[in-house]
Amino acid sequence: MIDPRKVRLMTKLALYEEGEGRKDLKINRYKKRTYVGVKQLESIVLVTVAYALAVLLYFIGISADLFSKAVLLPVKKYLFVVTVLYIIIMIFNIIFVRAHYSRIYDQMRKNIREYDHMLYTLGSYMQKEKEDGK
Repeated sequence: MIDPRKVRLMTKLALYEEGEGRKDLKINRYKKRTYVGVKQLESIVLVTVAYALAVLLYFIGISADLFSKAVLLPVKKYLFVVTVLYIIIMIFNIIFVRAHYSRIYDQMRKNIREYDHMLYTLGSYMQKEKEDGK
């Protein structure tokens, strides 16, 4: 006879595995420190590229104006401002990314614990059926 609790449990497991479980199971391969570190590295690279492009576009924009007025660019001043601004952006980026991906990892661990509990419960149902069938 088909046990409705077992069917519901198997349905929940299948839905989780096909939905958000697919992402959770991939994240679960890593330790929290490794996962957050990789995400931070990705973020640092992307923010650095975006910042470099923004600075380049800014200097291209002001250089046309400066050349038309024949004004020399105060390189040391701009370099200092660009460097300080980059450091500030990176500090905020690192703090935000660490907090964000730590939260994602913690939620994933909670979901995996629930998933593991459902698998254990399903295993108990299967074991019980196996013993009753003998």
